[in-house]
Amino acid sequence: MNKNIFLIGFMGAGKTKIGKILSKKLNYNFLDSDEVIESNEKMTITELFNLKGENYFRNLETEFIKNFLNITINKNTDMNNKYTVIATGGGMPCYNDNIKLLKNKGTVVYLKARPETVYERIKEERHRPVLGQAGFSISDIENLLKKREQFYCKADLTIYTDGISLEGAAEEIKIFLNDMF
Repeated sequence: MNKNIFLIGFMGAGKTKIGKILSKKLNYNFLDSDEVIESNEKMTITELFNLKGENYFRNLETEFIKNFLNITINKNTDMNNKYTVIATGGGMPCYNDNIKLLKNKGTVVYLKARPETVYERIKEERHRPVLGQAGFSISDIENLLKKREQFYCKADLTIYTDGISLEGAAEEIKIFLNDMF
């Protein structure tokens, strides 16, 4: 089993925050795929959606997966850390057969949160292009989550992030990964 770790799940599940904590616990590098894409493209994800379209963005995500080892070498200064925790965009595993690519490149962990939890975490945010700029509801989250769940469930491990601290979720992942590796 590959020791790189891809965190997948719906927006607001905690991928970036938990990923940063987990990477420190494991002494791994950390990457956020959205941040890398924004840096490379010199525009936000919302701007990419608006100016170039969702298909263009989804293809960038696929290229990120295919090339993330090169990205790690170029972006991170501490290469004493051999492996990387990667926080993915919420839709990444659902397009272009990306879930298979992710599983070939690392261990995939699904951070699962209930729609109500997601809503509470992201309701004030205005940079979620697939939910619109404002005015999304729990029902909108439920509908999109239903479409994505079939891909998320292909992960090697599922961790529920409802009612657990970020630190607790990272520790739980670490414990399960120690058993897997």
